[in-house]
Amino acid sequence: MDQEKYNRIKQQLLDSTKWPSLYMFKFIVPNNDEKLNAVRNLFPKETEFSYKTSRDIRFIGVTVKIMMDSAEDVVEIYSRAQGIRGIMAL
Repeated sequence: MDQEKYNRIKQQLLDSTKWPSLYMFKFIVPNNDEKLNAVRNLFPKETEFSYKTSRDIRFIGVTVKIMMDSAEDVVEIYSRAQGIRGIMAL
């Protein structure tokens, strides 16, 4: 994701949300332990995740609901997730 897109997401979050706030991240991840662990490592250890496997079991939907302090923190998670090959952020 380029810097312009991050700035746009950040501005939308600032305009629509009062911080700190509960935020929901959704990712589609290849069904691979290494990729799932990489997503888990984006968040603190105590974070709760929910998972849903695709019909053909090739992908796993990962949902995370977590309190975030600011729009910048949300954008930082998305930025770090971008480094995980094969992941799709929704």
